[in-house]
Amino acid sequence: MKLSLLIDFGSTYTKVVAIDLANEDVLAIAQAPSTVETDITIGLEQCLKRLRKSGVDDTDVEYKMACSSAAGGLRMVAVGLVPQLTVEAARQAALGAGASKGFRGGAVQ
Repeated sequence: MKLSLLIDFGSTYTKVVAIDLANEDVLAIAQAPSTVETDITIGLEQCLKRLRKSGVDDTDVEYKMACSSAAGGLRMVAVGLVPQLTVEAARQAALGAGASKGFRGGAVQ
């Protein structure tokens, strides 16, 4: 069975849903306090440990899809060759990722 993980990095909780897409089955749901102020992977790893304890084998993950509902709690960096395009791409990504609060677009040359 190929496993799909749906991940939401929220302001308060990080949530992970394990799904078997082939059989259209939700296998498990886990949540842990978000760690957006330090390292979001800490909260994610706590969720993955809880999924494992509930019997989900996450060694065969086909898809990992993540989003953020954290209101400005995430930070992002964009690197590119064309400053104007890089800034616009970063701005668009930030709008959908919860990192747009305090967006400071600029280019370092």
